[in-house]
Amino acid sequence: MIRRRALVLTAISVTAGSPLSRLFRPSAEAKERRPYAGNDGKPATNVRYIRPAGSAGRHGKDWQNAAGLADINEMIRLVGSGGSVYLLADAGPYRMTDPIWISHGGTAGEPVKIMGVDSAGSPAKALITGTRTSPYPTTHEGFAAMNPGKDVFRLNDGADHLHFSFLHFENIGNGAILVTANIADLTLEDLTARNVMRFFERRFESMCTITGLTVRRISVTGFSKSAFRLDQNTSNVIMEDVLGDSMRQDFDNFAEGVDLSGRIHDAVFRRCVMRNSQQTLGPDAFWNGDGFTSEPDTYNILFEDCIANGNTDAGFDLKSNNVILRRCKSYGNTANFKLWGRQGVVMEECVSENPVHYGGSQDPRHVTAVWGADILVRNCQFVDRNRDAIEYHTDANEKADPPTGSTITVINSNITTSGKLSFVDLNSKVSIDGVDRPFDGRR
Repeated sequence: MIRRRALVLTAISVTAGSPLSRLFRPSAEAKERRPYAGNDGKPATNVRYIRPAGSAGRHGKDWQNAAGLADINEMIRLVGSGGSVYLLADAGPYRMTDPIWISHGGTAGEPVKIMGVDSAGSPAKALITGTRTSPYPTTHEGFAAMNPGKDVFRLNDGADHLHFSFLHFENIGNGAILVTANIADLTLEDLTARNVMRFFERRFESMCTITGLTVRRISVTGFSKSAFRLDQNTSNVIMEDVLGDSMRQDFDNFAEGVDLSGRIHDAVFRRCVMRNSQQTLGPDAFWNGDGFTSEPDTYNILFEDCIANGNTDAGFDLKSNNVILRRCKSYGNTANFKLWGRQGVVMEECVSENPVHYGGSQDPRHVTAVWGADILVRNCQFVDRNRDAIEYHTDANEKADPPTGSTITVINSNITTSGKLSFVDLNSKVSIDGVDRPFDGRR
């Protein structure tokens, strides 16, 4: 819920007192870099104001003396728990040159809200723009020469209990939000982004566990690496109504909509859509590019009413144990559902349609159980008009001796296909309503 505060707004601009002062007035870029002025060291109010380049004294107590975006960490400190920092959305873009560190926040139950508003105080998306090359290159040569852009907000120790809303990011590098330390209670709502390397990222060299992450109504269009990458022991995650469309930004080896690594657990994804992750390689190479992915040590994950489509590898490429896909739909990927977990892996009331071979060594498949996976498929639907498609595909791990087979157990599911019902690999099994499919061997 967004709390609206009545704002008493006065003139946005301040008129200089003399022609001489106008002559030597700092440029907008110089103002944005200038340190915060007027800090008395004590929180004076629970609202502070930011506008592009800042204004006058830059203490942030009103629009006439608004701080610049580079001062946001100090503004968060000044408003304190339960306070709000407003970014003026209708006075032009916030032009980023360097990342901004944030090390202050709120307290449990009283987060600090960072929010875009218009001059009337109504919620409106403030534009933050970076230096990433736009439009994104369509050739290897163009990619090699491009400016990858920089990250924006770096959340460091102390950046707990923060709530970001009504911001729009364009032409950003490795993270509009980059988590660089262990933090708690982060909420992102009503944010949009266009042309990013990643929208949400963690620093690889640092501990960056997030305990309590809520993400709602986010749209990321155009990413070359991922919309969201989560890592370490991040837990208590809720993501709802999130769109990630890579828009086939290629060459960055490679795009994944949602990337779950480390020991992430207790995460829920509802009504999220990830699509169009592309990797283009030679005809005999394996083409990556996924919608939703998770690594082997992740667990207790629910995907509900989520959609993946148009990815050159898998729609859902999940190595988690104790993962449930409920009413999810995957279509137009090379492998619609690719599942690796050995315990508690369930697909229920899901839909798989028309897997497509974009290129490379992988054939089109509806459901693939990989390297010892044990999958329960219940009350699902499978539809295609592709003679090369395989409904249920098992991959044995031949690195083990003997090879570790995989199992797919199918209950009460409907199939309409022009392709092959199953491929049963070494030491593997496909059981459909209690009847085991025969061993197919290698083709």
